[in-house]
Amino acid sequence: MNEQTNPQESEQVEQAVQSESAEDVMSEAADGSADPVDWEQKVAELEDRLIRSHAELANYRRRSSNEIDQIRKYEGLSLVRDLLPALDNLKRATAAAENASSVADLKTGVEMVLQQMLETLTRHHIEAIPAEGEPFDPNQHEAVQQIPSDKIEAMHVLQDLETGYRMYDRIVRPAKVIVSTGPAQ
Repeated sequence: MNEQTNPQESEQVEQAVQSESAEDVMSEAADGSADPVDWEQKVAELEDRLIRSHAELANYRRRSSNEIDQIRKYEGLSLVRDLLPALDNLKRATAAAENASSVADLKTGVEMVLQQMLETLTRHHIEAIPAEGEPFDPNQHEAVQQIPSDKIEAMHVLQDLETGYRMYDRIVRPAKVIVSTGPAQ
């Protein structure tokens, strides 16, 4: 049995078995000249083809299931590969912090690593959820506190404590925010 049969081939085999058997049986039954031995041989051939078709279909389903399992198992692999250089740069920045002559140089290095990580997330369709100054949306924001504010109107985000992220239309992590209750009374 061919392990590399694709779905089109399986479908073609099934169609051939169905169409050939129907055409053969109809033509031979119509003229009434079929020998009983021929009928038995034809039935045996059709049964064999049917068994083979079912076996090919079962093999195809098993292979597809295995492929889906492998895809699910390793779906994050490309993201991890893209994040590894940023991790390496963060380690270098940590090592350089021990010998850094100025905090400004260290800060610049860490900012570069942060930018590299954000670009990696963007390449993988992960974007930050805007929060500060935006209307509070419980689908995207998690309110951890409410504070009165004269500058920000009620039910708007006053401060973003932890950035939220979304991938396409799904929330990876909601933004943890402080929400304004409006002017203090």
